[in-house]
Amino acid sequence: MGRSLVIVESPAKAKTINKYLGKDYIVKSSVGHVRDLPTSGGVAKKRAGAPTLAQQTKGMTPEAKAAFKEKRDKKSLYSRMGIDPENDWAATYQILPGKEKVVAELQQLAEKADVIYLATDLDREGEAIAWH
Repeated sequence: MGRSLVIVESPAKAKTINKYLGKDYIVKSSVGHVRDLPTSGGVAKKRAGAPTLAQQTKGMTPEAKAAFKEKRDKKSLYSRMGIDPENDWAATYQILPGKEKVVAELQQLAEKADVIYLATDLDREGEAIAWH
């Protein structure tokens, strides 16, 4: 039998549970939830080297320029909202800042594990961890 991965919320719980489960289990903490919808606020940042509106609309009719700008603005708004109302309200989750290493480690361990147990608390935080 291969090893099983057990994911818990806190490092203290991981340490305690690990004492009881033994060597057939790897117990790791997510240190809270790791993904969420993007935080809204401000204007979306422009990528370095991205073409300007004038460059993108050069040669377009005024009507085509207006349609292009409206479509671009909607796309920007939807990306900041974290949901796409035009695509069945599909959610776009982001890994929280500072959680990249935790996610990478859990993904690596999950790939090698035969079984994954989600041993989170029965609350909103635990549900968020298990869902993501």
